[in-house]
Amino acid sequence: MKKSVVLLLGVLLTISATGTSLAATHHHHHYVKTKSAFPLHIKDQSGHWVTVQKKPVHIASVTEGTDEILSALVPKKDIAMVTSFASDPLYSNIVHFAKGIPAIGNANAEQVLAVHPDLVLMASYVAPGVVSQIEQTGIPVYEFTNFNSIANIEQNIEVVGQLTGTLPKAKVIVHRMQIQIQSFLKMDKGLVHPTVLDYSSYGFAAGRQTTVNDVIVDAGGVNVAKGLNGWQKITDEEIVKMNPQVIIDSTDDGVFLDKIAKNPALQTVSAIKHHRLYLINSADLASVSQFAVNAVRDLHQVLFPRHA
Repeated sequence: MKKSVVLLLGVLLTISATGTSLAATHHHHHYVKTKSAFPLHIKDQSGHWVTVQKKPVHIASVTEGTDEILSALVPKKDIAMVTSFASDPLYSNIVHFAKGIPAIGNANAEQVLAVHPDLVLMASYVAPGVVSQIEQTGIPVYEFTNFNSIANIEQNIEVVGQLTGTLPKAKVIVHRMQIQIQSFLKMDKGLVHPTVLDYSSYGFAAGRQTTVNDVIVDAGGVNVAKGLNGWQKITDEEIVKMNPQVIIDSTDDGVFLDKIAKNPALQTVSAIKHHRLYLINSADLASVSQFAVNAVRDLHQVLFPRHA
């Protein structure tokens, strides 16, 4: 597996997330209530006001999450740009859909403006200069900051629905996600919840405030790293102390699981003693779109094979 540090940072920024259980958060989410009417005047997640004069038909997506969300909401012809992640099967659930759409690697104003968008969807970690350059041309730019939980993903789907005049469709997608996850939680009722650690070759574990924490909890597991805030580097000693019953990693990192299974310092860990190390599809596990539900399904099948 060869991944650059830039790619790692991109993925971590994209999947960085807050991890309360979906079951707990469903009762008090704050969904967008404004109707999809144009002109639309809306505050983005960075606190800037954005005005979309009419229904956009040439949308530039500069985050992988919005690539996938748009694929479910608008016709392909209305998408002027997606990220280069969209065509990478390791990280994308829309490889076939993305074919033929211009792609961008690192966000830069020139490349975005070259596709003549009438709406640009960006993440707040993009250099501020890029956003202001685009805004100076009069094109609306909505910045997303919340990739912090499955509840945030659902909110982002509704925001994209509002920006593109497809809010009813967005609400259906969110409702479907909730039903799917509730069905897994019902299946787990009365069963023992295994302890789980998500750990990668970069030495990072997924703590609370990560979408992966939500995936673990909603799949019926207990995140042994929930005491950590976000993505944190951990040592062999800490893994031994956590003593997870299951260790997971993403499919793009398969060689690493073999390596830790043979690590002499970890042989007392329950997951290693009982050979419960599993690879979860990386496109699902890294998803910050409606496809995050697939990661819950994938992990649920691993944790409760008889109930899959």
